Amino acid sequence: MKRLGQILHISKQNELVVRGDRKEFSGSMKDLPRINSFALDRSIKPIGKISGIFGPVDQPYFTLKPDKRVIASGLEKLVNERVYVQ
Repeated sequence: MKRLGQILHISKQNELVVRGDRKEFSGSMKDLPRINSFALDRSIKPIGKISGIFGPVDQPYFTLKPDKRVIASGLEKLVNERVYVQ
């Protein structure tokens, strides 16, 4: 399991915006996780899937399409939490 980054906020499209961890990405595209990879919380529960990658390669940003169970429990609780990718 690899650390993806920290959730910054919820977009108007109801997606989670994550700032990627600088330590995990060496500036190479091959180090980035793939679109549709599952994002997990620290208790290894799925939060959603990566739906987009943007920004600089050495510290990218990701958008996550949240899982329906996460939407039901409230997205606001996830802001500032660290997320991981499998």
